[in-house]
Amino acid sequence: MLRFDLHVHSNFSRDGYDPIDSILKRAEEIGLNGIAITDHNTIEGGLTGIKRARALGLDLMVIPGVEVSTAEGHLVALGITKDIPPDLPVDETIKIAKDLGGIIIVPHPFHPFRHGLGYIPKDVDAIEVYNSRCITGYSNGRARDAAARMGISMVAGSDAHTAATIGYAITELNAKPLMNEVLDAIKTGDTKIRGKKIPLHIFAKQALRGVPRRVHRFISKHC
Repeated sequence: MLRFDLHVHSNFSRDGYDPIDSILKRAEEIGLNGIAITDHNTIEGGLTGIKRARALGLDLMVIPGVEVSTAEGHLVALGITKDIPPDLPVDETIKIAKDLGGIIIVPHPFHPFRHGLGYIPKDVDAIEVYNSRCITGYSNGRARDAAARMGISMVAGSDAHTAATIGYAITELNAKPLMNEVLDAIKTGDTKIRGKKIPLHIFAKQALRGVPRRVHRFISKHC
């Protein structure tokens, strides 16, 4: 079984803190076979991760991805190499991702404060049933119930915004270490979920670090 963290942010995200090299080295250090770099509305982190993993000689697969802000909430697209415009309808976002050869994961779908969609749209490939930043566990439970009821593949992701929290949620995949094999295993549900919550003091610290940014964004929009 290959061990992947399928939801990782770098400093290419507006709320990510660590550079690509730190993320890659941390992932290898904790024994992961690969990660998906899924920065907000940009594929650049994932593309840079592929180049840097090769340059550093790391035995680590980097799946290029993006966490797209749709008109209703967030979706994760994996295996694409071009950006998807934000703020489009969900079905249009999914179509673009599929046309680019990607697969779609619904991240933290039932978390009310994390831009979760609140429902599972058609034609998605997997549901993130364990997100390590969902502290109470309630939204993860709802996601798992939905995946089981709908017969959709289950995956996990740390949703790490710092290198230190990579690997808190892991998807184990029964696949060969090839990109297409890994993506196929995600789609078919040949997965096992391992996870633990990010410690509360780390979660609180990260949340507080984001307050000035959110205040500035609110002021810019409303003042």
